[in-house]
Amino acid sequence: MKQREDIVKKFSTFFCFNSKNCCWQAELELEHSMQYLVQSDPDAKAEFWARYFLKVLREISSIPTHHSHTIAQMHAPATHRSQLRAEKHISAYLQEACLWAAQKAHKRLSYLKHKYVLEDYFQIANLASCLPAKLLKTFNLEYSQSNIEGYAKTAILRFVSDKIYCQDIEAKRQKFSDYGLLKDLSAKELKEALILQGITSSQLDLHSLAWRCFDDIYQPDRSQVSRILEPPNQEDLQQIVAYYNKQRDRLNFPTAIATTETIQAMLTTCIQAARDRRTMQFLPLDNYSNISDFIPTPLDTAIQIEEQEQVKSLIVKLFTSMPIAGQILFTLWQGLNLTQAEIAAIVQHKYPEMQKQYQVARQLGRYTTKLLQDFLQEWNQLNPDIQVQGDRDLEYLKNSLIECLRSHCVQSLNSILEKIKIQLFDENKVTSFQEQEIQKNLIDYFYQELAVNMNTTKKSLSVAEAKIATFIHEWLKSEQVVFKI
Repeated sequence: MKQREDIVKKFSTFFCFNSKNCCWQAELELEHSMQYLVQSDPDAKAEFWARYFLKVLREISSIPTHHSHTIAQMHAPATHRSQLRAEKHISAYLQEACLWAAQKAHKRLSYLKHKYVLEDYFQIANLASCLPAKLLKTFNLEYSQSNIEGYAKTAILRFVSDKIYCQDIEAKRQKFSDYGLLKDLSAKELKEALILQGITSSQLDLHSLAWRCFDDIYQPDRSQVSRILEPPNQEDLQQIVAYYNKQRDRLNFPTAIATTETIQAMLTTCIQAARDRRTMQFLPLDNYSNISDFIPTPLDTAIQIEEQEQVKSLIVKLFTSMPIAGQILFTLWQGLNLTQAEIAAIVQHKYPEMQKQYQVARQLGRYTTKLLQDFLQEWNQLNPDIQVQGDRDLEYLKNSLIECLRSHCVQSLNSILEKIKIQLFDENKVTSFQEQEIQKNLIDYFYQELAVNMNTTKKSLSVAEAKIATFIHEWLKSEQVVFKI
């Protein structure tokens, strides 16, 4: 679904799911209202109008309630209409934010995918956007560096997560015993839970290793139901400890030899972290009005301004300063959405150290870590008042940075296609080819440019033929490129 660019549409249309496709549906009253406002100030940006409508809502809410009954009756209908219109305009504007939050929640809560589809998350997100005064209660209109859409993304995501966790909290509490819960965990979920619990980087690997050893060694009788799994006995614990110490030596972890008490303590921490994550409570939207001293966290602030020019230019700077091998890996991974195995097949001749999938994964991990470290260093230097630090912030910030990097990689590839399209027209080849043949030429030229940029051959790129074709097809659709004779 293409994002809305027109100001009137941004504030008067709503995203609609149906059985066949998705579309933007206009509300005529809002459309006419917005057309009138845009005529009064054609150069005003979307952020200006979002702030304008929020100011209207706040001014209405601040009207004194001690007017006489007659005056209140006279003003009530007009005030109510103004309030509803402002709410609807903001709700329409936040549709992309609702989609973003829905997609994030759907991915973050993937272990509930058997219960909730993307449409469910979007409908919950819309509940938040329909109450913009509460949603944006603590948004600071005086702070020009923040923007309403970025702020709303974080707030809506909190709201969606809160609703889901509230609905499933009892089921999550009753479904598993402590050790049944450990058996139900995935490594990724445990890592996220430990980070949220405040476990430091140095301890994260140790706790994860203790959990893996428990999971490998503790294999109770199949007759036991996993949700009411009994704790391991002393003999089981001793086997887990022995296995843990063996793995610790193999991995060269610089820590003391573990005892049963050490392992028990780490498993208890894992249990608590997992239970807290699955039953966590975010701040309900109804309680936002009770907050008088809410201060956004550094992560909230970073997310709010991730689309601003400072962050974009910083990402581009870090990307271009990265070794060529790193730029190639990210472009193939984030730009063309290739798998690590496909990437290995393309780069293995130029980079022998990346012949296998796991080798590509290792290199991507290293480049991602370096990118994150460099970003944090430069960000904190440029923004001493908005310091970003701590494992929890880093984990979530990484996802935002990867998204920014993906946008840059896609844009770079789009620029290649745009350049080729111009060349096709400039060389006056349009009159000598049918539309299908021109598109074939576009694909051929793109392969040539890609092969040069990736230090590889067109033959090596053949493993990604389907995804390259899809990328070009999507570009043609998004740019509405139509070749005519």
